[in-house]
Amino acid sequence: LLASIPLAMQFETGSIDGAVMNELGPITKASVEAHNVMSGAVFRTESDTVGQYKLENLRAGRYSLWVGALGHDSTWIRQVVVERGQTTHTDIHLGRSHTTTSGL
Repeated sequence: LLASIPLAMQFETGSIDGAVMNELGPITKASVEAHNVMSGAVFRTESDTVGQYKLENLRAGRYSLWVGALGHDSTWIRQVVVERGQTTHTDIHLGRSHTTTSGL
């Protein structure tokens, strides 16, 4: 009976996955944060060497995503819905940040 608990938990939770890209291709080590809208719980991960990320074991519900990477503008995705036993696929495009330097 106890061995079935981890299996049951898989169906009580869901996940979010996808790719973080810019106009040139995948972004490595982008920070991805999922904020549960109701509970305020925060889950974090980074994109891998091919820009893929995955947030697992999320309780079903609504999440907002904050995504950022060095040299890129951060982005906020207001709502991503996670359903029990499902993976919500969300690809993210980040624009390259334009920094200016002073002439001093």
